[in-house]
Amino acid sequence: MIALYQARHLAGGYDLTDALRYVWLVQALVMIVLTFGWYDLMLTIRSGEIVSDLSKPCDFYWYWFSREMGRSVYYLLFRGLPTYLAGMLFFRFGAPLDWRSWLPFVLSLPVGAMIGIAYRVLFNLAAFWILEARAFGTLATVIALVFTGSYVPLPFFPIWLRNIADWLPFNGLMNVPAQIFLGKLVGGALLIEFLRQLLWLIVMTLLARSVTASATRRVVAQGG
Repeated sequence: MIALYQARHLAGGYDLTDALRYVWLVQALVMIVLTFGWYDLMLTIRSGEIVSDLSKPCDFYWYWFSREMGRSVYYLLFRGLPTYLAGMLFFRFGAPLDWRSWLPFVLSLPVGAMIGIAYRVLFNLAAFWILEARAFGTLATVIALVFTGSYVPLPFFPIWLRNIADWLPFNGLMNVPAQIFLGKLVGGALLIEFLRQLLWLIVMTLLARSVTASATRRVVAQGG
């Protein structure tokens, strides 16, 4: 990233300080919204333990949702904050001082985390139909990381690809919170992106619940 800015002063409307903040912030958020190697639900399907979860006197989706929200809070405190603080220490890029972007960021980040939970539940449910679904889960994670800005910041994408990425659910995972934090989204643009985040949260949650209902309609377990 630093080498890029030795050749040019701006890229995608970002200067070097903005780019470094973006990169470190996305790395700080990645485990909060898109936990690496999360196959917990998938493994319960393979082992048959899911029958026990389905027997609990609570909604199956909200049971996993509450677990993962707790995990997100843990990663925020013990991975997210230390990661960003390490970037501030080593590269001295600080944090945006405009407090007006902090409140929208605090509202946007949990929405991104909730979209991530719905997405993870969806690709884990593939284990109902695929014997070895971890490869499918890995592919789903890589696709998400590409379009969240984890590998290459979304502002650096070609315009045609950026227009597509903006309408994918992955945009709301990390890119939208990161741009809000950096003050790149303000006014009407911020409102549009936040509403698009909420729209995808509703769509992904309903889709995850629908697929869950379909997958668990006929569960056959040995012995009962």
